[in-house]
Amino acid sequence: MKKITFIALALILSASAVFAQTATKYFVAHQGGYIGEATVTIKGTKVVSASLAEWQGPGGFAEFNSPDGKTTMDGYVVRVPDPLANAMNADPEIKGYMFYIYNVQNGVSVWSQFTPGKDAFARPTRQFERDFEGLMGNPIRAAAYAKAAREDKIVSVTIEGLKVTVGKKASETVHYGHMDKSNPAANYMALNAGSIGYRYNYKALINFFVANPTANFAAATLKKVKVTLVEDKAVDAAAKVAGYTAATDDVFFVADAVTGATYSDFPHYALELQAAYKMALAEGKVKFKK
Repeated sequence: MKKITFIALALILSASAVFAQTATKYFVAHQGGYIGEATVTIKGTKVVSASLAEWQGPGGFAEFNSPDGKTTMDGYVVRVPDPLANAMNADPEIKGYMFYIYNVQNGVSVWSQFTPGKDAFARPTRQFERDFEGLMGNPIRAAAYAKAAREDKIVSVTIEGLKVTVGKKASETVHYGHMDKSNPAANYMALNAGSIGYRYNYKALINFFVANPTANFAAATLKKVKVTLVEDKAVDAAAKVAGYTAATDDVFFVADAVTGATYSDFPHYALELQAAYKMALAEGKVKFKK
């Protein structure tokens, strides 16, 4: 009898066990030029962790190679690991990589695909035909880009004919202190007297999302609210919260709940996190091939 009871108990525990499921949604960030990763881990339907990485695109790390050192000039090229790019090329410096060139036409600059031909690389026929943001709309490319940024495998290159010479890594030339804008060491959108800055907005976003993953973030509204910050170097390594002195700020409300987030992209990022949440729920229902 005891043996039967123990077996029944084991079956009940086994059936009720909840395994963690993690999913990542890749996206081109709202303002463009950045590749985002929204990652959510759940147990059952509860969010146990969530994070957002936002990796600089070429404009965020291309060297200022003009004579005065203040701008990037036409013709600057970067190389990114890309499983969909130049897969049949015999040159190991070209195969499996995508090249983007700073393409200036009529005063307008675009990061465009730079493609190897018979004797040399060529720009697209039309400037916007194969641009960085458009190509990164492919989630396979976006995932490869995020992985390469994390592993510091994005580099500047010089090209003569078909010869590729590798230069500096993106981490050596990035303009914002770190390739990932949400990293505590980054200096993108710093905290100041009138803004809580990117990373405290990030914290507010994550905290609110974890507690409210099913909220209608598309219906967020803005209200004037006094924002109080607690300094945390793990959130922003350089910021001193005493430097934020605004009496009130435009804070997002969702279903009458204060989010604490003031950054204009809050609804967009929250919806990307929610998409990852839905993907994690699906992972728990269906066994996908890896």
